Amino acid sequence: MRSDSNALKDLRHSLERLKGNLHVLETNVPVERQMEYFRFTEALRNYKFTEEGLLEGQMEVLTLPESSSDEIRYALAYLAISGDVKAYRAIEAYHKLHPSEWASLALMQAKIMLETEFSDEKQVFISTGLGGKDNQLRFYAFFKSNMRKNFSDYQKQLIEKEITFSIQKHQGELEKIYIGNNYFTVIFLIHIQVDIKNMLEEAIAECNQFGDFINKGFIITNVKVFSEEEIQYELMRRE
Repeated sequence: MRSDSNALKDLRHSLERLKGNLHVLETNVPVERQMEYFRFTEALRNYKFTEEGLLEGQMEVLTLPESSSDEIRYALAYLAISGDVKAYRAIEAYHKLHPSEWASLALMQAKIMLETEFSDEKQVFISTGLGGKDNQLRFYAFFKSNMRKNFSDYQKQLIEKEITFSIQKHQGELEKIYIGNNYFTVIFLIHIQVDIKNMLEEAIAECNQFGDFINKGFIITNVKVFSEEEIQYELMRRE
């Protein structure tokens, strides 16, 4: 595996030390968008959120058809950090009707603010570009064949079988596997404490007992899914 290996190991070790109630952002939101959202909400923290009229006004913004996109963004962020139960319900209702990256972030933050208010347990927010589910994070993995040779039908069946088995053995969830002529990609959910590198290496080792046909230089990321251009670049790279 390439440079992501140390980063994943550091992430796993960091999460093992975390104590508290973990919240995983389930939506696939680009990291740049997340940073934009949190910078925006940080700039709002000097406002007085206890004033009933201000909260009511921002909740009304979410229901008015004439509200602009900028007004909606402001209202969602404002309500999310208010720590108010009615504000949380307003965001939740809006998100159901108009799901978006910004609304998803606001809903998650509003939930954390409320639980911080009503619970003594520390609240920990975990977000990646690909999101997650419950206490699992979503990952994307890219593999290519040795010498860029095309996979046979039998090899493709073996890949699907072993990758699926390995992920399920570690209580993960395989969401998507795509097997091309000389590469394959996997999107999966896995518990944050699992050693992902070793899990996938085991699956590749099982496959390679039957011909050593998968290159050991695979890539794992929780930031994004590769574009076609990025896939072709990786296929052309020399190890």
